[in-house]
Amino acid sequence: MKPVPSCLDRKQGRAPKATATVFCTGLVLCLSSEAVPAQNVSTTEIQLHYGDGFHLGRNDAGRTSRSVATLEHFTASENGDVFFFVDGYYDYDGLQTNKKSGHYGEIYGHLSGKALGLNFQDNSFVKDIAFGLGVNQSENLTIGLLGSRATFNVQGFSLLSLGLYAYETIKDPLDRDLDTTYQATLSWKAPFEFGGQNFTAKGFVDFIGDRGNGVDNQIVFSPQIRWDAGRAIGWQPNRFDLGIEYIHFKNKFGVSGVTDNSLSIFAAFKLH
Repeated sequence: MKPVPSCLDRKQGRAPKATATVFCTGLVLCLSSEAVPAQNVSTTEIQLHYGDGFHLGRNDAGRTSRSVATLEHFTASENGDVFFFVDGYYDYDGLQTNKKSGHYGEIYGHLSGKALGLNFQDNSFVKDIAFGLGVNQSENLTIGLLGSRATFNVQGFSLLSLGLYAYETIKDPLDRDLDTTYQATLSWKAPFEFGGQNFTAKGFVDFIGDRGNGVDNQIVFSPQIRWDAGRAIGWQPNRFDLGIEYIHFKNKFGVSGVTDNSLSIFAAFKLH
């Protein structure tokens, strides 16, 4: 999602191990700058998913069905925003000797360009350019990201953004010396009505470059359609959704030729 920043002192295509400290310190500073005032928006939700078509889990390169429980949080203020999620998953199919469960999480903090003195008109095509840090982590993997994100004003979308980041492997499960690469991310959210019911189309697509050492480029395309089921049965709107999620994960985890085309149903419960 971002150009390689000057603070990544790359040597032979790899940032030093101290990069982890740089990322984490910067992220804490970014988060603390956003525990802010007035127009604060904050949502937390729990999602429960069940689907099929997942590879490189309990069944190695074979497919497995999977349950996923997700905790997701987003906070935005006039200074920027913070987003994180944590997945816990359980695989049902495949080899009994393989690991059945695991976890994965991501956290991103963005500092608004407006907080740094950049000027964007409320009705301009570009609403904001923010500067961000991120960490992706599972049991034996840590990825650091650093870059920027543009958010756009487009009719029909409550969110439309494009981020470009440097993508650095801080901890690799096989202890490989992997190259720094890029990640470009397009995210969207568009509410709509159909048949008197409220729906939301949301999702993202990530483009991640190859990292050398046989780690191929990746594409992760994940759209969702959500139905506001709570409103339909007389509860408070925007609190309980039912939905369907598709994930196309090309060259999953950088493994050439291994691609998920998974489909899941889910329920989402907003806590606030």
